Amino acid sequence: MKGYKFVIGGDPAMARNTVYATLENQGFALTHIDDWSADAERGSSGASVIFGAFAGKKGRHVKLRVSCQSAPEGTVITLMQGTSGASGGLIGVRQASALYSDIYNVVSLTFQNAGVLISSGNL
Repeated sequence: MKGYKFVIGGDPAMARNTVYATLENQGFALTHIDDWSADAERGSSGASVIFGAFAGKKGRHVKLRVSCQSAPEGTVITLMQGTSGASGGLIGVRQASALYSDIYNVVSLTFQNAGVLISSGNL
């Protein structure tokens, strides 16, 4: 699966809470796995299957695995894609890819604006 990695300076709990709040503000529902990881889900898998590419960005089902780990360089937050958009065919895959890029950009900007983003990039 594809994903994205952020290295954040400062308090690990603050970084975790910030990414969780950012995803919730983007319409994601979080299911906590443990203290440092969660699944974030938005949209309807049924709508994605039934309407395919016509489900659009808002209705498209997307799922992310969020994990936070302490590392010597800072707190490492990874967002791993849980869906590909394949149920919508080629257009659905492109929509899902664009949606994931939008999410990564919003999270990145949130940490940049807080002045704690050390680095980020694709996995």
